[in-house]
Amino acid sequence: MLREKIRKKLKSEQGTSIFFGLLLFLVASILSVVMLEGAVTTVKTVASDRESEQNQLSCTSAAQVLRDSIINIKLSAMVTVKKDTTGANIKTNKNWNSSEVLNSSLATPTDFADLIQGYLKELDAQNENVAATEKMDTLTKKLTLSTSGAGSETAITQFKDLNPINTEVTIKRIKSTDDTKANEVTYDITVRLSTGNGSDSSRVILSLTGKVKQTGQSVTTTNDGSTEATTYEYTWEAKDIFYGDTERTLGDS
Repeated sequence: MLREKIRKKLKSEQGTSIFFGLLLFLVASILSVVMLEGAVTTVKTVASDRESEQNQLSCTSAAQVLRDSIINIKLSAMVTVKKDTTGANIKTNKNWNSSEVLNSSLATPTDFADLIQGYLKELDAQNENVAATEKMDTLTKKLTLSTSGAGSETAITQFKDLNPINTEVTIKRIKSTDDTKANEVTYDITVRLSTGNGSDSSRVILSLTGKVKQTGQSVTTTNDGSTEATTYEYTWEAKDIFYGDTERTLGDS
């Protein structure tokens, strides 16, 4: 009797069925985990792509607003050169006039034009009474473009709809190589904009070329020499908007 029960147990397939059932359950569980991880990864990737795209759009929008604002600015200054009777320069003064805009219908607030003019004044000032070997022909300012105006500068109304953009403005002062036009100075502007973190961050470079034009000149002669007063007008034209950390020339890939 006992022998018959043992024989039946050995021939039974019930244990095998349970084993394969457990195996199938295990495989299904593994596949479910893999599929769930894949779905989570896809969602994270889509979210990351959206954030990266939004950061890119924010930087590009800010660059375009800055470009349109700067090329609409017109600044002017009178440079007065006092000379002695031999024609040698005794003293040179530069007095800036109130900032202006070329097209009043465009949204370029005067406080932004005044901001740029203040940068030019500071750049000129750091080169006064300085030896040629110690001159600093560039000025860099950092600010944050946002609704609250966080950073080192005041809020600019054009940027109220943008996410906070970290901005670095560099102005390069370039003097004319013509000795007879020593006071004709241009101011090239490069703006680096960035927002976001890590792989979702975006960086854009805005480049503008400075222009200078003489708009008037008068000479007054006295017994001890002469005074030459020349008025200059300063404007900018957009060079390009570059994506990334490197400024390139047209034609570069």
